[in-house]
Amino acid sequence: MKANKTYVEPGSALRGNVISAQARDVDPIRYGQGSGSHRIQFTKLRNSAFCVIDMPMKWVSNKKNK
Repeated sequence: MKANKTYVEPGSALRGNVISAQARDVDPIRYGQGSGSHRIQFTKLRNSAFCVIDMPMKWVSNKKNK
């Protein structure tokens, strides 16, 4: 899949239901508190990190199509 645009500025963000990532170094996964009893996972990708949205969030694609 070809990316439409590559974001390289600090603070750029991706949001989606499925995001694929690759990097030379991946930090250990940390767990945090999400909403209610749900837990969230957090990690950092370092050195040549690259991410692609494989499946957009439904509310984003619905607004785009209207």
